[in-house]
Amino acid sequence: MRDIYIFLAGLICGMGIILVWKGLRLLADIKAAGKATEDALRALHGTAKDEEAQATVLECKNRLRWTRQVNPEWIGPLVQEVPRLVREIAAVYFPAEHNPLLAPGLSHFTRAVHLAALDVATFLQTRTIGRLVDVSANTALQAISKGKQIVESEHFQYATKWYKRLLPVWQVLRFKSPVMWAGLAVSNVAVRALQPAVIDIVARRAIELYSGRLAAGHELPILASESSQATDTSV
Repeated sequence: MRDIYIFLAGLICGMGIILVWKGLRLLADIKAAGKATEDALRALHGTAKDEEAQATVLECKNRLRWTRQVNPEWIGPLVQEVPRLVREIAAVYFPAEHNPLLAPGLSHFTRAVHLAALDVATFLQTRTIGRLVDVSANTALQAISKGKQIVESEHFQYATKWYKRLLPVWQVLRFKSPVMWAGLAVSNVAVRALQPAVIDIVARRAIELYSGRLAAGHELPILASESSQATDTSV
């Protein structure tokens, strides 16, 4: 029996060390990801309008940062804030236009949207924090199909009856579980770090578009991934 206790203690300590290590790596990636997107955005300066656009981006990030939701979503607020941000940046560079959003021309606008989408996709696929929430369409469809088969099975229907009976007990245990609160904390950190990063990425392309840099041929490169940054550092 003593050996079993020693084994369990070692297992728990090992799992704790792994979790702490992964948590430290996540925090380091959050800091690196935020710094990379902020630095890329701040590189677009030089005129008074550029500084005004940067201030608009900061206001947008503050609106997202100071949300009152305990466990905020990361997609919903971005759907509301990104169009508003782009319109405000367009108004900074084309204040006299009736529709400043399309002032640079549809072709340039479409190109900027394409580049912003590539930047966001690269960020989500190469950053650890991005992979926490990135789900491909194929994976989502497979999960829906598999879930439908499970729900329609007899075993699931039988288990559902017991689940409903045991649900109140499980909710009490889960509420008191430190694992649940740790998961909630990680989710909050990921969301509140991802949203400003995505805002910086979109704002970078919007400022490039409406400042005339894109039309002049001064197209910004796609944001570097973790692997390319590591290669540059080693070189």
